[in-house]
Amino acid sequence: MWDLAAKRSNQPLFKYLGGTKERVKAYGSGVCFHMTDQEVFDFYSSATVHQFSAYKVKVGHPDLSRDINRLKIVSETVGKDRLLMIDANEAWSPKECIRRINAFNDAGFPIYWVEDPILRYDTQGLIEIKDALQNSFLNAGEYLDLSGKKGLVTNDAADIINIHGDFSAALKIGWLCAEKGLPISIGNTPMEIGAHIASALPEVEYTEHSMLNWDLIVQKPYQIEEGHIALPDLPGHGLALSKEAINDLQPSISG
Repeated sequence: MWDLAAKRSNQPLFKYLGGTKERVKAYGSGVCFHMTDQEVFDFYSSATVHQFSAYKVKVGHPDLSRDINRLKIVSETVGKDRLLMIDANEAWSPKECIRRINAFNDAGFPIYWVEDPILRYDTQGLIEIKDALQNSFLNAGEYLDLSGKKGLVTNDAADIINIHGDFSAALKIGWLCAEKGLPISIGNTPMEIGAHIASALPEVEYTEHSMLNWDLIVQKPYQIEEGHIALPDLPGHGLALSKEAINDLQPSISG
């Protein structure tokens, strides 16, 4: 509906939403927990062509040394001058999260932000982590609805609020964060369409780019320019599916 409204006004979606930034800063994100070490190396090696200033790694394995090894592979692959973020997908308790962050730092891998380290509704636990982290930021809210994200803001339970999905809800919580000067990250969205929200909101730190091969089914995907997603000067979100590519990707059916 937002796309249709922007097209009706003959404006790019980000401008229709009030945005002025034609490029938004992105980070490279790997859905890499299941990958072998070689696959992780190959994945992040290919990501360096985009010149992201930050990269996120999936962690949360029961074996601490395995997480540290993953960070080592990624850091050496993308460059030690790049920021490292981690996403634990609620794998830890508050104390375990603090222990792991300290262990990563001691191993020589400072963490820029830790995302969703504990259960999403454990507000008190999030506050404990936020207060305990000295040099890392707590990013939370990805799995929460609008009310849940508002709770994080009002309880000062996160350093960065993760928003994505429904545009209307994202705008509401985004402007609430803006009132408090609270940083925002835009989580993964299909074909990076969330970059329009990133342009429209003032407190966005980074927009996630998970390199999930959505581009394969789009006629003209958004371009990545020196670590930034470039938004097209076309009415609406500016994306169109490629029927030919989708048909080519369909598994062949023998009759």
